[in-house]
Amino acid sequence: MGHIERAAFRTTAGTSRPTIARRKGMITNPVLSACGIALSVVLAAVPVPARAEGQVKSAAPLPPPPVRKIPGITAEDPHPRACVDCHVNYADMKLDTRFSTLMKGWNEKVEPKLLAKAQASAPQGLALKGRHPQAAGVLADIPAKCLVCHGRTSKMAPPFAGMIHRIHLTGGEENHFLTVFQGECTHCHKLDLVTGRWSIPSGPEK
Repeated sequence: MGHIERAAFRTTAGTSRPTIARRKGMITNPVLSACGIALSVVLAAVPVPARAEGQVKSAAPLPPPPVRKIPGITAEDPHPRACVDCHVNYADMKLDTRFSTLMKGWNEKVEPKLLAKAQASAPQGLALKGRHPQAAGVLADIPAKCLVCHGRTSKMAPPFAGMIHRIHLTGGEENHFLTVFQGECTHCHKLDLVTGRWSIPSGPEK
């Protein structure tokens, strides 16, 4: 390619009329040259902002939270026999939750809030009387013997599953299963880690 020819201005002696002088590849007008130098100085003085660190390198993703301690699954199970391991006498809290103790009270009168939970689980048309019938024999195998009356299709008593879930998982701060045991499902329901099957152990009161 040829050289770029640029036009320059100069004043001819004896006249104010500028004439154009051509120089190959350069500007010969002193005014334009000065402007170019000044512009270069200004541009050189303008600071170029540095990139923020996050723009240069993306932040590493946050690690996942640690595995939750689930009794019998990711942590030791302190109540492997389910119902009878939890329903004991907590002397330090003055709380006797043994079924034999509870049953003695229920034979006389079921506390109103507990009765309301049981009634909500009862078959349609069944009105509970507010006290539990004598059933001393059930203490030999809990909860298996409870299911004789509280079976899934029972018409004579509230079915076990709905009643027990209402009793254990509603009531907030007033429910010691939610406070003391944190409402942990695996205190009752046990998972076989080999077969993946759930079950509820049954046995005699301690």
